[in-house]
Order: sequence, then structure tokens, then C-alpha cells
Amino acid sequence: MIRAGLHEPTLRISPAGDLLSDHSVQITVLRPSAELMNRRVLDDAARAYPRRRSREASEESTDQSVWTPTLCAAIEAEYQTSVEGFVNLQYALVHMAEARREGVFTMRRGDLAAALDANPDYPAANTAALLERLTLPRRNSWQDIPPGLSEADFNLSRFDRPYSVINRPLVSLDNSADPLILIAPLFVSDACMYSLSGLKDGTLNNTYWVSDAARAYAGSRGHAMGEQFEDEVGDRLRNLGLEAWTRRPLSWALNMKVDPSLGNIDVIAVSLDRRRVWVIEAKNLRLCRTETEIASRFSEYRGRMNPARNGRETPDKMLRHIRRVEYLRTHSSALCSRLRLDSPPEVHGLLVVDAPQPMNFFATGQIQDGQAMMLDAIDNFQF
Repeated sequence: MIRAGLHEPTLRISPAGDLLSDHSVQITVLRPSAELMNRRVLDDAARAYPRRRSREASEESTDQSVWTPTLCAAIEAEYQTSVEGFVNLQYALVHMAEARREGVFTMRRGDLAAALDANPDYPAANTAALLERLTLPRRNSWQDIPPGLSEADFNLSRFDRPYSVINRPLVSLDNSADPLILIAPLFVSDACMYSLSGLKDGTLNNTYWVSDAARAYAGSRGHAMGEQFEDEVGDRLRNLGLEAWTRRPLSWALNMKVDPSLGNIDVIAVSLDRRRVWVIEAKNLRLCRTETEIASRFSEYRGRMNPARNGRETPDKMLRHIRRVEYLRTHSSALCSRLRLDSPPEVHGLLVVDAPQPMNFFATGQIQDGQAMMLDAIDNFQF
């Protein structure tokens, strides 16, 4: 597990949700988020402990179902080696460090490749491409941006950037064709496990990856995890006695033709008294870890138009949700047939998330249909 620190800086935001340069309004988002997630991790661990203890040891580590052919192909395309070669690199480096009696050591990258290729216990050969992929290149200064890259690729305020120690744990100490690299087996271990879990769960996307195969796999896994969360929200609502449906187009709910640009409803539910319909945006958004990520999340869920690169404006994610709710509210009488209602219902919007978000603490309570809540609190919500 990567041990990235959740520090406690404050984010300055105006009552309208805009970032400020002064100190007129301050809210601390990272502290309550970290505390809540820490409690959840401890509670989950406490509940899981008896189940783990009751299992037979042979059942705990033999599940190979996660190593699907598609995942293996994505790893091999990204790192130009076998899955075994990628996963076992950390252990090979630990053994080298033990033999040298050094926790951190330096070595020419070509010499490291030769040593790994000559190691009969290391399950890969021709490791030069793997080591190059894992190398963080040296720059002469912070302002030195190599051709084809951008400042965002190196910006320390951005987690999961392409050029970071967690993505490229072999640190180059010179600019030669065969650079001297700093090797810390702990860095490599954390990086390999972080990247592997991010690929498998779809939490690391886009420019973090070099290969199209890894990007496509991470994107498909992220989409699948999003649908899994929608199903979980639907199941929780049904357990409360509500009728609920997931991933339905507005045309299905209204039994009429609807502009596809309005998108689909993540979850739609009918209250117990059948007087209210809830249009739910269900998002398994990752916990924001930096001020930059908080600001980015706010920009996506303010319920406003955002400027696009082509000069036009496009609705942010919250505004698209609000527009769907408003459309259903305008045509509420058409919901009666599909949802088997006796009279046109009240239509309300709700955002359900799985990790604390800035919207849980500020701003969306001021937006009609933009209220945000945690999935853990859904049992106590007045539907």
C-alpha cells in the first residue's frame, strides 16, 4: 500500500463555490474526510477479522480469478515483460540489496538489466524495456520540461502524475543513455503494488499509463466499478423497501422520445408512499487527496457551465444531473405509467457517493437537487 500522507491544509472558497485568493472563507476538507475514511477502514477491518480467522489458510491465497487474460495482457503491454517479471522485480531487488547489505544503492541501468537477466531465479529476460519504463528521468531544474511533455506531468501538487516516484521508482541521477539510477526496493515495491491495484480497480487512468492496452483496461475497469456502485445503491434502496432501477434512460422512465444528450439516470427510485421519485446520481468518486483535486472536484460539481477548449461552454457533471431532474419534473405525469403511480409524483435529485467529497461539506446543499450524501448514511435518509 502506498503511504501517501493526507495533510491538513485549508481550501479557500467563496459562498458561490469559487476559489479565493484571500482568507475570507476557509473550510478544511481533508481533515474530516481522512478521519471518516480512517474510521471506515478500521471498522471494515474489525468486521472482516473474524471471517479471515475462520477460513482455512489454503483458501486465502489461491484465488487466481483476478489474473484475467485481459489484465495480464495490459500489464505486459505497459511494462514490456511478463506478469511474473513485473511483480517479482521488487523481490529480486530486495535480494540484491540484502547481498550488498545496503537498503538503497546505485547502479547503471544496463548493469541492473544484465544482473536480472543473469539471475536464474528471476522469471523474465530482456528486462531493459521494463527498467526504462520504470525510470524517472533526471531534469536540470524544475523549469526544465522535456519536449512532448507538460508541466502537469511533473507538478508535485498532482497525485498520479505520469512522472513521479510512485509511477517511475528508479530515479535517474544523470542524463546519459545508460543512466546511473538510485534503487530503493521499497520504492519499487510500493510503485508496483500501487500501479497494479490502480490498473486492476480502474482508479488510475489516462496519462498515468504509456500503452493503449493499459489505458483501455483501466478505463473499462473504472466503468465496471462505477456500474457496480450503482447496483449497490439500488440494492440498498430495495432493502429499505423502495422500488429502484439502475442505468435507465429518460425515455424508459417517461415512455416517450427524449434527447439522448440528457444522458441516463444512474438510479431512479420511488418512495414508500409512492408520492416521490428520486433521481440519483451514484458516483464512486475517489477521496480527494490534495487541494488541486478538491478544486477539480468542485469544478465538476458546481452545477454550472464550464468553458471548453473549443471556446464553447459545456454543463458540468452536476448541471447535467440537475437538467435530468428538471426534465423529469416537468414531465412528471408521464412517470405514472412506467412507475405504476396513481398521480404525478414530486421529483427530487440526490448525489450519492462512497467516499467523503467536498460536496458533502459545502456548496451542494445550496443547489436544488444537488444534495450530496454518503452511501453509509442512506439508511437514515428520509426518502
